[in-house]
Amino acid sequence: MSCHAGGGSGVRCLRYPAGGHGRYQGKWLRNQHHGYGVKSSGRGLVYEGEWQRGQRHGYGTMRRQSPDGQVHRLYVGQWRQDRRSGEGKQYYDDGSVYFGQWQMNKRHGRGIQWYADGRIYVGEWLQDAMHGRGVLFSANGNRYVGEFQEGCKSGAGCFYHGQDRIQFGQWVKDICKSSLLPVLQE
Repeated sequence: MSCHAGGGSGVRCLRYPAGGHGRYQGKWLRNQHHGYGVKSSGRGLVYEGEWQRGQRHGYGTMRRQSPDGQVHRLYVGQWRQDRRSGEGKQYYDDGSVYFGQWQMNKRHGRGIQWYADGRIYVGEWLQDAMHGRGVLFSANGNRYVGEFQEGCKSGAGCFYHGQDRIQFGQWVKDICKSSLLPVLQE
């Protein structure tokens, strides 16, 4: 499809005047992106998916295309009023991946985060931080099951040291303030 100016509704392609690098190809309604379309920016960002009144809204994929032609996924999932909202999967530059609920561009609700350093968090999120009930698995085999607040172990929890020690306690900002570590019977 060639890019040209057209009417206010239908299917068309538009190149943006700022350097001529950005373009949108897809459906329009009253001179706004509306329905399925693909928008690319001069910086290599490409959004492909649903639009509503000029905003990303519905299911869509955001990816980055580097100058050498490689494509990197950034986000696949639901959008609402131009923000990640609903269920989606985010790919981070360091290799970490999050899959779960989003609200207003932030991890919010239930989700799983796979960290590049080998940790895995499964649980509740609030405003982009681990918050509520969850399980944090460490790469060394340790795990914490309990409460989180603002991204830290906070509240009642149980820390499993490898395969053989269990520590029940109260945590505040990742520090165990009081605990019970049962004596192992040989």
